[in-house]
Amino acid sequence: MNNRILFLLFICFAFIAKSQDSKTTFGLQYKPIIPASYFNSSDINESSGAYDFKLNPKYSNSFGMVIRQKINKTFSIESGLNYTQRNFKLTASNSTINLDDFTTFNMRSYELPIQLLTYVRASEYWYLNVAFGISHNVLASDVFSYGEENKKYYQNTYRKSGGYRALLANVGMEYRTEEKGHYYFGTSLHMPWKAIGRIYPEYDNKPDEVFNNDTEFSIDIFGNFVTIDFRYFFAE
Repeated sequence: MNNRILFLLFICFAFIAKSQDSKTTFGLQYKPIIPASYFNSSDINESSGAYDFKLNPKYSNSFGMVIRQKINKTFSIESGLNYTQRNFKLTASNSTINLDDFTTFNMRSYELPIQLLTYVRASEYWYLNVAFGISHNVLASDVFSYGEENKKYYQNTYRKSGGYRALLANVGMEYRTEEKGHYYFGTSLHMPWKAIGRIYPEYDNKPDEVFNNDTEFSIDIFGNFVTIDFRYFFAE
């Protein structure tokens, strides 16, 4: 069903691009990623035996380009290419063996979004925008990192093979001028349908013995995040 939605959106884009009323605008964007308690985008706490883990999303960012294809005075189609780096901190503790350590790592991805945007003119230069769509995301690589204090503690993060798709939603305001371009400020939601990766933490307590004798224990990364969006569209 997801593939059908994506196919229909691209067919719609190709059709409306032939409209005499169409106009293409190119822009750049920067999106700080803000950890939030909503949409499962904040801390995750898991336990296995005497081990407690806390996955903490840190301040991250995304940037890229935006191509906006005007349909009419009310609707546009937006696409482009974004690079995203999400930073994490994974803390492990076990009072029995006096373990209290953490490791930091990041997940990098490339995003191909497509959204239907509608806008309402609020004044001569100001517009209110709402957009909704989907994206296909490709994760760059799997990740490995050691603990900051104890090299016996480490983690392997395995990405979702083949990439993943996510729901996109966006609201914001835009200041438009013909001579100096368009300035945009808003917020967005990025929500994958499934987990985008899986973390396997391990602790070599003794030679040939891995964390808790439990190699099946893992922590899912859901990939949801909220951004603050800054965009600039060049004047024609």
